[in-house]
Amino acid sequence: MTSSDASGTPNTLATARLALRELPPAAIRSVLAGRPGTGDRWAEGYPSGETLGALLRVSRMLLADAYRPGFGLYQIALRGDGIVGDVVFHTAPDDSGSVEIGYAVVEPHRGRGIATEAVRALAAWALEQPGVTAVRAETEPGNPASRRVLHKAGFRDAGAGGGMLHHVLTRVS
Repeated sequence: MTSSDASGTPNTLATARLALRELPPAAIRSVLAGRPGTGDRWAEGYPSGETLGALLRVSRMLLADAYRPGFGLYQIALRGDGIVGDVVFHTAPDDSGSVEIGYAVVEPHRGRGIATEAVRALAAWALEQPGVTAVRAETEPGNPASRRVLHKAGFRDAGAGGGMLHHVLTRVS
């Protein structure tokens, strides 16, 4: 895996089937306008409503000067099929070293382990970063598929609150 360098080059993570490419802040506007980046191909259904919501969240971090390179939105590129979803940090790591993620894969590509592979890769990268001790995620109680993604990626249940189920993956010392 690679990470953002001092020049601000976006982070790219590679797995067996996927490339997770951090969307540079300057490219947010084009995705919101429905225009793929140069050389990008979007799968049917991308960007999803979840993607657009995540981009708005990253935009708010940028406006609040709370964005930290590496901790934005990553497009999930499936070899041969283009961009099929994304995985996103909801915020940069907080003072306790915790960061929250979310993820979405477009309907035609669900049920193939793509979200699990992407979540596993991004969480592993995050836990390698200085000061990051935990990666959190939450799911709706009525979404067992999302819970399965997190469990397969190594997250454990961490209770419930606010109508959501909470999950966490911590750094192994």
